[in-house]
Amino acid sequence: MAATTINSQGQQSSDLVKVGFSDLKQGESSFWNYESKLFSSSAHQGSREYMEDRTLCLCDQANKFSIFSVFDGHGGDFVSDFLEKNFTDRLRHRLLNTDMTKSDALKDAVTSEIHQFDKDMEKVNPDQTKEAGSTLTSVLVYNNKLYVIQIGDSKAVACDSVGNHVVLTKEHKPSNPQEKNRIIKAGGHIENIGVDRVEGVLAVSRAVGDCQFKGNDVVSVHPDIVEIDLTKDSYNYIIIGSDGLFDVVPAKEAIEFANAYIKERGIDGLPKLANALCQEALNRKSQDNVSVIVVKLML
Repeated sequence: MAATTINSQGQQSSDLVKVGFSDLKQGESSFWNYESKLFSSSAHQGSREYMEDRTLCLCDQANKFSIFSVFDGHGGDFVSDFLEKNFTDRLRHRLLNTDMTKSDALKDAVTSEIHQFDKDMEKVNPDQTKEAGSTLTSVLVYNNKLYVIQIGDSKAVACDSVGNHVVLTKEHKPSNPQEKNRIIKAGGHIENIGVDRVEGVLAVSRAVGDCQFKGNDVVSVHPDIVEIDLTKDSYNYIIIGSDGLFDVVPAKEAIEFANAYIKERGIDGLPKLANALCQEALNRKSQDNVSVIVVKLML
């Protein structure tokens, strides 16, 4: 991906573009927006009194890889904010010291970094990380491959070459039978308080942070990593979003909305698609923070 102009927001050199939520200024209608021809992001606090979502987009042209991430915080914004400001840089550093042409080595490096990051973050602030946590959904684009990294219940969805939706992530919720069995085997329990919650508290079964529940991995930080060969599975674009988007705009409808938006406005409308999806979630009365990243692949 080529570098794009950031207008003094984020970090830019001839080879590196990095744009995080914290680099953006809240603009018209209280959105945090970033637009470029290759990727765009949009976020809105919604009806919540606080903003706990964070995003980070990095394009490393020199090393030919990009990382796009949504972090949906809960119990405060410490963990999601810490992820935005530190995780991608640490992951990039580890990847640059890994033979990325070997898929297993790459996935092992990602997994190791996430586990170490979680431990290091707890040492930085044990009090905050005890009760605060975050999802992590990252898409790494490298060498005609996608690596979709998932912890929690944010989501990544692709539009394939014929316009159909493809869900790239699995939600880590205690209602998921596999997650439920894992939690019970670890000595935890699940209570239904409107929705299933780990220890009667957490609506996600995997998270960064939430260290009070990490004993015996009742709540796990272990990521699912899905590898996709883009020479075999051709995707036009990817939408990465927090549950503030996908709870009210399901994956299939999000892709249908996006396809109609692009058809009406042409490819030049793609930079504004993230904001359009964010606005659609608000129109559908999303009760949560909403964060959206759209990444162009083959269009």
